[in-house]
Amino acid sequence: MTEITITTYDELTRFITAFRDGYLNMLVICSRGGLGKSEETRRLLSMRDPVHIGGHITPLALYSVLEKGKDKLVIFDEIDTLLSSTTHVGLLKQLCETREFKRVTWGSVDPRAVAVDGGKGYFYTRSHVLMLCNSFDVFGANAIALKTRALSLRFEPEPSEILEKIRTFAMDDEIYAFLEGLHEAIADFGPRTYRILEDLKNAGLDWRSYALDETNVPPKVKEIADLLEWFDTDSDRLAQYTASRRDYYNWKPEALAFLHRREAARGWTASEFDACQE
Repeated sequence: MTEITITTYDELTRFITAFRDGYLNMLVICSRGGLGKSEETRRLLSMRDPVHIGGHITPLALYSVLEKGKDKLVIFDEIDTLLSSTTHVGLLKQLCETREFKRVTWGSVDPRAVAVDGGKGYFYTRSHVLMLCNSFDVFGANAIALKTRALSLRFEPEPSEILEKIRTFAMDDEIYAFLEGLHEAIADFGPRTYRILEDLKNAGLDWRSYALDETNVPPKVKEIADLLEWFDTDSDRLAQYTASRRDYYNWKPEALAFLHRREAARGWTASEFDACQE
């Protein structure tokens, strides 16, 4: 399997567009959740009325959906369950053959299949396939032959690239400014982060606090950051700190950096932040 790493949404758009226009027989896009690959796929492929398959589906139902949607683009989202089943993988191998016309065969005498293909036991299709996943680990031994048929993309945008993407649709400047100051400390930061915070804010909930609760920061850093905010001197902070004096000073620079991002997002002035460093 050819694997390419891309780091921008522009590159992601180009590959999905190439798939839409018929240049790629099978494309796999892998990234962590929340980066918007499903949304980008829907946006760019909606005009082609693709067959969209997500979550659990029985093998016979899959065979039926593919037969009814033959020659259309096929999008698989949340493919973990599919790739764990030998029957599903058997169908997918046929669907993802590199030849123009693929023969997809139902390898069972199940009489219910007669209602699908009229009793032939197979159908031909020119469908191209796009698979979305959060990890290439889903392609285990059971699906190794399937992997060889695909062009695979590993989508790994930098936080600055994600911020630029959010800027294209963000309507709330306050939330955007918050993320601009704090994004490096938020776990699984992505376009979905903005949308969740917007929902929380519209609901009248304390969206800032909930965002901070998700920060991907060591507990000691968060503890020291809180002490920097609550107490005026290091001696007072050390009296409350749960570990050693040496440990406190080792982690303090990182805690200051985290506090700076956090309180910049809350709108602290520079003089208020400087008071914490004394």
